[in-house]
Amino acid sequence: MFKYGKKAGIMSIVLIVLAVVPLITAALFVPQMPEQVAMRIAQSGEVMRWGSRYEMFVVPVFAVLLGLATYMSAGKQARAHEIDSPAMAVVTAERFLRNGIVTGVVLNLANAYMFYAALTGHGLF
Repeated sequence: MFKYGKKAGIMSIVLIVLAVVPLITAALFVPQMPEQVAMRIAQSGEVMRWGSRYEMFVVPVFAVLLGLATYMSAGKQARAHEIDSPAMAVVTAERFLRNGIVTGVVLNLANAYMFYAALTGHGLF
């Protein structure tokens, strides 16, 4: 993505890192967790649903797939505008990558909350 400028290149690296961090986190924590973890916790602190520890891989895998899809889509859309206007190609790449970064941050926060709730047995609220 450095083809579309230094900013787009750095944004693409940030997007890929944000996509992979939840998977690395899950790979480190899931083997240490008990077989059954709290997947849904009521406001009173009561566990409403127990699930397999491997369900903790759902958000990380989703983050990787969405991050890669956004990265590839940014490149495809930027290439479509490259012939007509190189400036438009840069703006398009940056816009797609920015949206992917925001989504990556949200998924990282969701992953952190999910692990916190599963490891402690209660939610934040």
